Amino acid sequence: MKIKILVVLLLAGFSVFAQNVNRVISLAPSITENIYLVGGKDKLVGCTSYCMLALNDGVEEIGSTIDINVEKVFALKPDLVLTMKLTKAQDIAALEKLGVRVKVLETPVSFDEICEQTQQIADLIGCEDQSTEVVAKARKTVAEIQAKSKQLPPSKIFFQIGANPVFSVLDNTFMNDFIRLCNATNIASGLTHGTLTRESVLLKNPDVIIIAEMGGFGQEEQKVWNSYEGMEAVKNNKVYLISSETSCSPTPANFVSALKDVYRFISE
Repeated sequence: MKIKILVVLLLAGFSVFAQNVNRVISLAPSITENIYLVGGKDKLVGCTSYCMLALNDGVEEIGSTIDINVEKVFALKPDLVLTMKLTKAQDIAALEKLGVRVKVLETPVSFDEICEQTQQIADLIGCEDQSTEVVAKARKTVAEIQAKSKQLPPSKIFFQIGANPVFSVLDNTFMNDFIRLCNATNIASGLTHGTLTRESVLLKNPDVIIIAEMGGFGQEEQKVWNSYEGMEAVKNNKVYLISSETSCSPTPANFVSALKDVYRFISE
């Protein structure tokens, strides 16, 4: 009985805190996008130089995820700062020493964790109602695509997210879920690091190559892979570019958008 009462009191305290969060600073683009998704954009008073959605709305820039301006963050008088582990530990400690509440979020490693994190962010800023709808809609679409994908023949996918050196999506990452949910196999499955040689990709002979447009290298990489005319992906004209803004930024909406693209690449 005492435990139940304690849980109720803790939840009540958390709820009161969330209701009092009216000034939020985001130190990661995906966090910013999630805040917008769950209807909390009016609470956002600071963001990074990569949070284009918020910057376009005139939200104050406080540096990058890695290099933040601690004084500027403090001056904005936030009720809560949300960040990922890329932010320097000493900067987080400095903010906490100044009395600023900072919540460090984990990088999601699956679609399920993306949904859980969106709901966590919504709970922290008092926007639970809209997050429930956002997550339910995303889960429904993902389930529909997964069901359709079961009718596709098995295929081998190379999903590239870096060049010089060539870098692949790995198991136990949310980006691997794009492949898994489309009933396909990642050619990098089982590897512990994402660096690959071009020769190893050629030996795996993927049926589809997907290249994230990160850093502007995508088009050049597409040309390089298309020069290997003996590869299945090239024979069948299946070397594709995908938006890094959707495929690499973990929010339910971005995941659904990228998954639709991956399904199309595999099925067409």
